[in-house]
Order: sequence, then structure tokens, then C-alpha cells
Amino acid sequence: MKRTSQFFYQNSNLKVVFLITAIFMGYLILVMIPKATGFELSSSNVKSLGTSFGFDQSDITTFFNTRTDVMIDAYINFNQVWDVLFGLIYGLMYVVWVSVLFKPFFNKVGSINLIPLAQVLFDWLENYTLGTLAQQYLVDGTITSSTADLASAFCMIKWIFSGLTYILILVGIILLIVRFFKMK
Repeated sequence: MKRTSQFFYQNSNLKVVFLITAIFMGYLILVMIPKATGFELSSSNVKSLGTSFGFDQSDITTFFNTRTDVMIDAYINFNQVWDVLFGLIYGLMYVVWVSVLFKPFFNKVGSINLIPLAQVLFDWLENYTLGTLAQQYLVDGTITSSTADLASAFCMIKWIFSGLTYILILVGIILLIVRFFKMK
């Protein structure tokens, strides 16, 4: 972990930040949004289960009941392929942002720049359990309560780490501004 953290501190700079952010935006717009249309319902507030802060068995059942088998297959594919790649991209983007912002303090803050990878891990765990639930639903029309609870827990932990990552970026920007005015 320490070597990985140091690698990002050493190799992250504004060029890398803007490049990975552009890749993130391009992937979001050109891949994620079009792939999500395969399972989205125009009349539904819930576009994907992972975009909410937790859900329960009835939410999942309603989500699947309102979709065709083809749409559920698209949802499985979305979670197991496209969202996995998205997690890798946004995880790297956030690691690079935190690395750039905390580079002057890396000796004091240690591997704080790797915290965004926890969000990616829980996103992947959520994707896997949602895919498992979707496959189970396609086979027998049921949802296992314990697996639904697990998927929801992974989702909530993912969003907690997401919030922590945004707090780190905000604190890093504030520290950057403070350093700028101290130098003047």
C-alpha cells in the first residue's frame, strides 16, 4: 500500500489530473449513459439501484418487476462490465486528485490518497451482489433478503467513502488556497 501511495504522490500532477478527468467525463457521457438506457424506464425515479443511498428487498423487487428480461440482462451487463470499468476510472481519477492536493503533506498524511479505492471496492461488491440478485430473479422470480441487505450495505458504504473522498478533495483545495496566500 505504501509503495502504491508513493507512486501516485510522485507521478500525479495537473496534466494527469486533467487527462484522467477528461477520460472520466468521456466515459460517463459516451459509455455509461448510453449503456444505462438499456434498463432505464422513463417513468421511474430510480434509474439504477446503486444511485440511491441504500435500498431494501421491496425496492429491488419493484425495480425488477417493472423491467423486461432483456432490460434485466442489460442491467446485469451494465453492472458486471461497464460499471466495473467506470469504478476503475473514477477511482484512479480521485486518487490522482487527492495525490496532487495532498502532495506537499504526503509525509504527514500517508496513504490518505488511496481512500478513493475503498469506494471502488464497495462499488464492485455492490455490482456483484446486484448482478447475483438480477440473475436469481431471472431464474425464479425471487430475491434473497440477505443478499439484498448485503447489496444495500455495500451501496451505503460506497456512498460513505464517496462523501469522504469529496471531503478530502475540498480540504485539499482549501489547503492549496491557504498555501497560496501564505506564499504571497
